[in-house]
Amino acid sequence: MFSIVYSQILLYFSIAIILFFPGYFLLLAVFGKDEKHISLLERFIFSFGLGLIVTDFIAFAFSKTHILITATSSISGSVIFCAVCFGIYRMKKKTNPLPLYSGGDVSSNLETEGVVSFSKNQWILILLLLFLMIFIKVAYLSGTVAPTSTDMGHHTYWIKSLVESGQLPTYDGMPDFIIGEHIALGEMAMINGLSFFSALPVVFLFLINILGILTVFLLTLRIFKNKAIAILTLLFLGVLFAVSSPQAKFVSGGVMGNIMGNFLLPLTFYFYYRAMEFWESNEIVNANVEVQFIEPDNQQQERQSGFDKSSPYNNLRDSKLFLSLGVFATFGLFYTHHLTAFIFLFVLALFIPLFLATNFDKIKALLSQTSKIIFSAPVMATFFTGLVFFFFIFTPNYVKTSAVDTAVGAPSKSTREGLTIANIKNSVGEARLALGFLGLIFLTLYYRRKNFGFAIVVAWAVMLFVMSFAPQLLFVNLPSSRIGNYMSYPLAILSACGLFYIFNQDLTIFKNFASIKNPQNIVPLRFIRTAFIIFTAFVFVSGLSDSTNAFKKSPDFTPTLETFAAADYLKKNTANTDIILKDHNYLSGDTWVKLFLMRGYTYPLSRGYFKRYEDPTKPREMCTLYMISKPDSVDAEKCFSETRTKYLMVNPKYDSSQFMKLDNFDEIYNSGGVAIYHRK
Repeated sequence: MFSIVYSQILLYFSIAIILFFPGYFLLLAVFGKDEKHISLLERFIFSFGLGLIVTDFIAFAFSKTHILITATSSISGSVIFCAVCFGIYRMKKKTNPLPLYSGGDVSSNLETEGVVSFSKNQWILILLLLFLMIFIKVAYLSGTVAPTSTDMGHHTYWIKSLVESGQLPTYDGMPDFIIGEHIALGEMAMINGLSFFSALPVVFLFLINILGILTVFLLTLRIFKNKAIAILTLLFLGVLFAVSSPQAKFVSGGVMGNIMGNFLLPLTFYFYYRAMEFWESNEIVNANVEVQFIEPDNQQQERQSGFDKSSPYNNLRDSKLFLSLGVFATFGLFYTHHLTAFIFLFVLALFIPLFLATNFDKIKALLSQTSKIIFSAPVMATFFTGLVFFFFIFTPNYVKTSAVDTAVGAPSKSTREGLTIANIKNSVGEARLALGFLGLIFLTLYYRRKNFGFAIVVAWAVMLFVMSFAPQLLFVNLPSSRIGNYMSYPLAILSACGLFYIFNQDLTIFKNFASIKNPQNIVPLRFIRTAFIIFTAFVFVSGLSDSTNAFKKSPDFTPTLETFAAADYLKKNTANTDIILKDHNYLSGDTWVKLFLMRGYTYPLSRGYFKRYEDPTKPREMCTLYMISKPDSVDAEKCFSETRTKYLMVNPKYDSSQFMKLDNFDEIYNSGGVAIYHRK
């Protein structure tokens, strides 16, 4: 009993010291404790994302200075960073004890009391949605938490390599892995001592997934200043489609880059939005707070140029700080997942011209004001420090290889030629796709198109759709389904907007179609309520249908345990120089065999899925197929001679007869579901 409690304490401590405290103290050093800049809820959630990035950069510094990454050094690095940030906070507090907005003292806290504060009923609804989100995901994960997934096995190998060696892995020149995916979990494992065959990797990804959803919720709240739309976004992203990719299925599957990228990407958008929030200072809506400002002498001149200095959104210093954090988060994104970073660049390429085009009438004032922010000391310092780390301290593996070249160009496979509308519908959900399309139309027609947040949401959704539906237009040579999975997040925001705009009879959409004096009565309220109930029922049925299997699973872990037992046998009875070949088609959890042996990422050899050997666009080696499928063939004999394969690990139900009839193979292990053959 004591050991269980002790392990739980160490788990929570590792989460706090590696993920939470570095980010929390960074925000403390930047903004202090003043909630006018960032609310307590935002501070809590974003601390994990920033802490994730800080932990990576501390590890990079350790690697450059040849300090081993251990539990002690990880804790020490985090504590030293937090102490430095706290010292900066204390020093800034002494020099500026009463921070004011540039437009004067604000008598009411608009940020906390208006935008990021909720009524009692709203809190009850939010907590209910959070409970349902966690309940559905946990129900699904409880049947899939066993270490069987291929991706999780691949990632966990590198994490275990980091833990055992104390050094950052080089990935043997493979661009599919990025160090930012593995550092935080590796250091947590060093501290809490939990096995990688436990639920630790799943718990880590589950936490990141929840935080990513909450970040989208807060981003939506900031952009629209509308609590109803934000809560609906939490419904569409957290509760509905809570299991489908990239949600709980990616958590259990160990798709670490996508899960972490979908946390850092909206976090990055949030900081960029807050940096440019001044642009909508004269369009504050739904704040529900009376604010008194001290009018500056040049207020009229500033209003003519498009900016209102009396607004708390127009604090130039705060914009610089938020943009600095945005740049910092961007570098963290590039260190964490190259596909998410690739998508970020494409979204940025659409966002910039879209925002400039919609604000063309004020472009001179816009460029003048933004240049003061971009070319400021804190932003430039963050940018150049990131460049130093990127090119001189620790360069991401994908930059050193041809990963960038292979991602750009004409689609080289049928799986990269784009998804059909039916494919997208199956991926993101029919209701979410339909409502997202309506939400995009409503935003374009009726929302404040000069809004910085409008440009972010539209560019995010439209660019992902084009990249997944017609990648040839952008010369994107990546699996279309992987890009399509990212559409869930912006579509959740658009779906919330669509549902809100459809059934809110006070909005412009109803008034524009009115042909009578009282536009409020164009659609009877009773009809709207009835339609809302029916439509909501359809949305819930569609959104929860993919989660029903979570309550029907009765998992059988026996095949996985047999694989692990056989792997442990090979570990004890083979030498490091012995070549082993396993099968990936019929063995459960076979990817995790490498974690028992720890003799290299590509060790043991593996017979892949049969369809891969038949791919005409990418010829593969055939030895792993021949040596198991036709061990007595001429090709197999040649392969055995070249590879010096000595042991073969297969499922005897599918692959045993071809070995039993040969004299040069001996069965040395059989558990019913796994057999090991030794080649003489």
